Amino acid sequence: MPPQLIAAINIRINPVLIDAGGFEITWHGLFTALGIAAGVWLAIRLARQARLNEDDSMSIAVVSVVSGIIGARVLWILEHTDQIQNVGDLFALTDGGISIYGAMIGGVLGGFIYVSLFKPKFPKWVALDVAAPGMILGQAIGRFGDFANGEHFASQTNLPWAFRYTHPQTDGPWAIWENGETVGGWFRGALDRAGEAPVPVHPVAGGYEPILDFIILGILLWMRRFPIGDGWRFVVYVLAYALVRGTLSIMRTDEALAIGALSVPQITAIVTGAAALLIAAWLLYRSRAGDRGSGGGRGPAPPRGRLRRGGLARG
Repeated sequence: MPPQLIAAINIRINPVLIDAGGFEITWHGLFTALGIAAGVWLAIRLARQARLNEDDSMSIAVVSVVSGIIGARVLWILEHTDQIQNVGDLFALTDGGISIYGAMIGGVLGGFIYVSLFKPKFPKWVALDVAAPGMILGQAIGRFGDFANGEHFASQTNLPWAFRYTHPQTDGPWAIWENGETVGGWFRGALDRAGEAPVPVHPVAGGYEPILDFIILGILLWMRRFPIGDGWRFVVYVLAYALVRGTLSIMRTDEALAIGALSVPQITAIVTGAAALLIAAWLLYRSRAGDRGSGGGRGPAPPRGRLRRGGLARG
C-alpha cells in the first residue's frame, strides 16, 4: 500500500474530454488550442498598441504559429526517438507529443525569417517584444493540459501539494506499492495489477511551470511601463524561460539524458539563454554606439494616425 499522506491534490480527470465514434478531443489538445488563440490575441493587441500594421502582424502570427507547431513536433521527436517506429509516427500529432520549447524556437525562427524575407521594413525587434508576452501566455495556458492528464512524470514527493492522478485512464504515474515503497518501474494509469496505486509527484509541468510562466508574463507587461529599448523585453522572456525550464527539468523524471547529466530541454535552455545574452550584448553595444540601423530602434514615437504597411504609424 502507498504511504498515507497528510495531504495531496487528487486529480481524477480522464485525459480524453470527448470521444465520439473514434473522434477524440483531449484536454491537452484543448488547452494547446486555447493557448495558441490567447497568445495570438495578446500579441495582436500589443502590436496594435505599438501602432504596427495589424494585417502584417496577423500574417506574421500565422506563420509563427505554423512554424511553432512544426518546431514543437521536431524537438519532441528528437527527445523521443525510441517512440518513432515508422515514417507515419513522425506526423502522428494526435498520438504523439509536442515540445513547448520547440514551439517557442520554431515560432521565433519562422516569424523572424518570414519578416526578413518578405517584410524587410517591418521593425523586427518591436515585433519580438510584442510577441514575447503572447508566447509566454500561450505556454502557460498550454500547461493546463499537462495538469489535466499528468503525462510528464516528476520526482516523487510527500509534500501536501503533491499531484496524485487517480483516474484509471490517466497518463499520470502509477506503480506497484509494497510497504509504502514503489516496486519496479512506474506506468501510466491503472493496469489492473495487485497493489497498484497512483504515485504522488511534484506538480512540475502542470503546477510549477504555469505559475512561473504567469510571473514572467507579469514582468513583461510591467516592463512596458518603462521606456527601454526595443528587443529587451524579448531578451528577458528568453532568459527567464530558460532559467525556469532548465531548473524544473531537475525534477522531471521523463526526460532522457543527452549529454552527460543534461537532458535535451536543459541543453536547449543553455543554448537559448546564451543566445539571449549575445543579443543583449549586441543591443547594449548598438545603444551605446547610437546605431539605429534597419530592424533596430524606432526612434521618437510617431504621431497617431494611419497605419503603414510593414512599419509604424504615420500621420
